[in-house]
Amino acid sequence: MSSTSGQSTLFAPSHRKRSDDERFKLTAKQYLDRYHIQVYLQDAVKTVLNSREERPMEAMLKYFNDVLQGNHVLLREFEFVNATPRNRLALIRNFVETYRANPPDWELKVDDHYQLVTLLCPDFPPTFHDEARLYMAPNPDGACTYGAISAYFQVLFVFSEFMAAVKRVFEASNAADKALPRVNLLWAVRNIINTKHWDFSCPAASLLDSVLPPPSSGADSAKEATVSYAHFLQGMTRCES
Repeated sequence: MSSTSGQSTLFAPSHRKRSDDERFKLTAKQYLDRYHIQVYLQDAVKTVLNSREERPMEAMLKYFNDVLQGNHVLLREFEFVNATPRNRLALIRNFVETYRANPPDWELKVDDHYQLVTLLCPDFPPTFHDEARLYMAPNPDGACTYGAISAYFQVLFVFSEFMAAVKRVFEASNAADKALPRVNLLWAVRNIINTKHWDFSCPAASLLDSVLPPPSSGADSAKEATVSYAHFLQGMTRCES
């Protein structure tokens, strides 16, 4: 994943496309919930009432065009920005576009990066940057590269529920240093994706081999590779496909 590109496979998982048969098996409420339709309908009505345009239908059309183009989250409250996968991705795209002039190797502190985010979403919480700080390796003066901080921020924000589920897998393990055998972790993460992808944003299962370190081979094949949560998160931030 690149923090300076507008989109990558990591942020466009293919599993979100469902067959007609699967969609028509959903109840009305399940359909509305899974596509977050009520979130946008309620926000559209609120927007029209606030603006009191002479042509409300045209105002509604503009609103939904803005949603489709990702232009609907700038300076909005975090509760709305965080409400749907589309909104989260829209904020990321706005962030990338707004700060595209910043070179990936620019060194700054995590708190400074957080301030850049709050210029786009004023009440954005520091939670994601605080977690990123735990797993990054700053230089002696406490700075990291802009590209690295952006990558951690993007993964932890867009996939927050998924990463929390993965972390619980490690926390439930009795393995030394909470490191799991690669094959065990691969099975557990695939299970999360297969069973929870309708509940929250997950990366495509096809990307897991890019996220995890390669399996042992040759003379080291008898020693199974293990992966910690920190290594998994790092793999997510470096995933490009």
